[in-house]
Amino acid sequence: MKAITLYEPWASLMAIGAKANETRGSRTAHRGDICIHAAKADVGFSDVLAVAAISAFRSRGFNFHLNFGCIVAVVEIWDVQPSEAFTFQGMDKMFLQIPLTSEEKVFGNYAPGRFIYRTRNLRRLKTPVPCRGFQCVGWTVPADVEAKIKLQL
Repeated sequence: MKAITLYEPWASLMAIGAKANETRGSRTAHRGDICIHAAKADVGFSDVLAVAAISAFRSRGFNFHLNFGCIVAVVEIWDVQPSEAFTFQGMDKMFLQIPLTSEEKVFGNYAPGRFIYRTRNLRRLKTPVPCRGFQCVGWTVPADVEAKIKLQL
């Protein structure tokens, strides 16, 4: 299995279904299932993001809880688009070509020049699986971790 590492709260937001798009500075050729790994490092986040994240957790019946250094979900990357496919500038206003929820707007960076990894088929792990991660897209999950993940799918 392949994986992608996200900092918190973005990894847990994907795991609860509040975030379906991952925004990155480069494309990926990966399509198909990928594990969502919550980074071990805590990089902090803005108060605006914290309020939106807490609201997203509560609206879905979850207590606000962040995980660090573990696999929290499996999703399918089905499409990768440049951010310009989502928004375009015109007459000093921003218009959406591909609709985004208000949550997605807060939870992603849709600035020009970025790429949006569109996901579907979320499978949240009931018990996060500890694992060392890497800051690249599509790193390989160790066999023992993969076995623990597959038991929950």
